Amino acid sequence: MDSQIGLIIQLSGVSLITLLTLFLRRSLEVVALKQWTNAWLFLSCALFCLQLAFGYETYANQLISFYFLSEYMFGFLLVAGCRSLGKTGEMPFRQELLIIPFILIAFGLPFVSGDMAFVLNLHSIILSGFFAVAFVELWKTKVGSFGWKVMLIALGLLFLDFSQYFLVYVVRRFVDFPLRFLEYNTVVDLVLQILLGFGMVIVLLELVLKDAKVANEKLKVAHEKLERLAHIDPLTTALNRHAFHGYIHRNGDETIQGNTSGTVGFFDIDDLKSVNDAYGHAAGDVAIRAVVRAIRELIRAEDLIFRWGGDEFFVLMIGLNARTATLRMARMEDMLSSIRVEGSHRPLAIGVSFAFADFDDISKLEETIEEADAKMYAQKQMRKTNPAISHIPHRNASQYVSQL
Repeated sequence: MDSQIGLIIQLSGVSLITLLTLFLRRSLEVVALKQWTNAWLFLSCALFCLQLAFGYETYANQLISFYFLSEYMFGFLLVAGCRSLGKTGEMPFRQELLIIPFILIAFGLPFVSGDMAFVLNLHSIILSGFFAVAFVELWKTKVGSFGWKVMLIALGLLFLDFSQYFLVYVVRRFVDFPLRFLEYNTVVDLVLQILLGFGMVIVLLELVLKDAKVANEKLKVAHEKLERLAHIDPLTTALNRHAFHGYIHRNGDETIQGNTSGTVGFFDIDDLKSVNDAYGHAAGDVAIRAVVRAIRELIRAEDLIFRWGGDEFFVLMIGLNARTATLRMARMEDMLSSIRVEGSHRPLAIGVSFAFADFDDISKLEETIEEADAKMYAQKQMRKTNPAISHIPHRNASQYVSQL
């Protein structure tokens, strides 16, 4: 194959890889991609200079110097991209200074010898060194993906490919043998360069997919956290009305699978307004939190407590009846008999009115809440007219609670 035809084919292939990386840069913010894109641009420039050198012999040495310089820039940026793979930082300035010796070599190498074959083979040894360093730097990243492995294979083969040029040149100085296989060296170089570019594209897409997966996981965690916050009352950490309606929505079709029975308890703090008026709303908040804390200690772990609004709460207890649930609340007033609030010289006794109502079907839950609310309101009125009224005879309740 004519060397100029092979060079044109190689230039066309490398130009396509360059265009592909340029398009990828518009979508991907990866440091390695930036460096690799510039590397392919320099390689395209190098092959273009070499093509010009064949046509303009008067300026051949100068064009060959730019060819060498562009290829060294390609090798340098290839190594930099492999080193920064998976990182976000740019190349430190002191590392950029390492290109200076290669600039000097690029402009001095064409004048080392009149034998251009010798000069080109010295150049191939330098390039093989770049491929070897790039292989080592890429190996250190331990990415381990398919694209990473393809790049390692391509770099290893490019190292062998460019090393054999100089080896063949040296051996041929002593032993004359046909070099017909070197007629296809530009095609071989192109195939290996395409393999390298293919590996780069894959490894970059794999990094993007990995980042997208991590971002999705973070979004999922954030969504779950926001959803929890949307269902939690910030003052008491009890569930709110939104959470209740979500519960109804999730469990509304349970009646199809089987009836769900239980009891609902409605709670209201007695005379909370007087606490707020006397000691401020901060004291009222302390009272509300104390009531929720007491209810939590008395209900089961699987029971749900909702803040219905203001100082009203209700609990949902599946598989329990109103009588048993009421007995579980026997100790609540004792637990709330000595609550310390800021501004009061002595502990306050917090009174709570409550009542339970049973349901035998989850679809009747809202009706049962209204029933429990009505019972609680009646209980509250009785306690206002006769403060001595207690929900449960303390003696009988204590005996029952001790059996739980």
